[in-house]
Amino acid sequence: MWPQHDRGELEFGLFDWIDAVPGRSTAEVYDERLRVLAEADQDGFSTYHLAEHHGTPLGLSPSPAVFLAAAARETERIRLAPTTFIVPLYDPLRLVQEICMLDQLSHGRLDIGVGKGSSPIEAAMYGLTPPETAERFETLFPAIVGALETGVFRRPGAEGAAAEIPLHVPVLQRPHPPFWYPTSNAASIPRLGDEGYNVLFGFGFASPPLEVVREQSRVFFEHFSRSAAEGGVRYSLPGSPPRFGMLRHVVVAESDEAAVALARPAFDAHYESFTHLWRVHGSDRFTGPPDFDALVSESKVFVGSPETVAAQVARARDIGEINYFAGAFAWGSLDVESVLTSVRLFRDEVVPAVRSTAGR
Repeated sequence: MWPQHDRGELEFGLFDWIDAVPGRSTAEVYDERLRVLAEADQDGFSTYHLAEHHGTPLGLSPSPAVFLAAAARETERIRLAPTTFIVPLYDPLRLVQEICMLDQLSHGRLDIGVGKGSSPIEAAMYGLTPPETAERFETLFPAIVGALETGVFRRPGAEGAAAEIPLHVPVLQRPHPPFWYPTSNAASIPRLGDEGYNVLFGFGFASPPLEVVREQSRVFFEHFSRSAAEGGVRYSLPGSPPRFGMLRHVVVAESDEAAVALARPAFDAHYESFTHLWRVHGSDRFTGPPDFDALVSESKVFVGSPETVAAQVARARDIGEINYFAGAFAWGSLDVESVLTSVRLFRDEVVPAVRSTAGR
């Protein structure tokens, strides 16, 4: 097993759905998210993750590449990670070319999240069934990686002039940008460790308990360590361990009471967006209103003063044995000034406090 002390210092990122904000236009939401990202770019956060969703108020950025192209010009330091590009929904050549453009526009600050897609409802919008999305991923993803590594796209199954297409815009990072794979499926963890992906395990308030995160972290690093020793790792950066982390909704305010007052109504609005497609299509996957207080007490939502949130993050690090924490700071009805305050308090007070407790 990869020793805990060799997994590197805990890193921090931001996760964003760009979900609808009541009373705000889409253009206003975009502008406000870019303000938040510019604030996070100053320090404290290594990576900005942006989800891809379709046909739902949960995701106002159905084309992550378009938003991240704007973000690349508004930031200078933070890494930009579509998390994920839903590979089966793309023509692979077009996706390869967009990845290359983003890596060049960001001057090598692109990470690449990939996946099959978490929603069969969204896949159906593209005429795909779950088995078809899985098959397309397994067929297309190797071709995408091969094109990034070689500069030549080879279309699976194609012959003639369309079989091999040189990329005149290559990736800046060699052999390719780092890869991420978010999952809530424990069965996928051994493979992800073997291949050296960076991993976000679980999805915010729908995540498993910290003890389950710890179990999967140990499985992941055991497989990564063995694969690295055998030269089988492909997707992580040489010389550094991959990230194995978790995602939580976060609100930091001057006091616990102030944070809860902001977060409670905002979470109700976010939950409406999060469950929209499932409810419209009659699914019972999410039933009834969320128990916000229970989510806080179960460490599924991190809300409070800097001291309270620092303790929550440190506990997640120590029990979950993670080396990456992604906070979702902008969601639901939270206004942009409250989000900016939350990001600043997290960066300036929570991060230093968590790092001061490392190794205790």
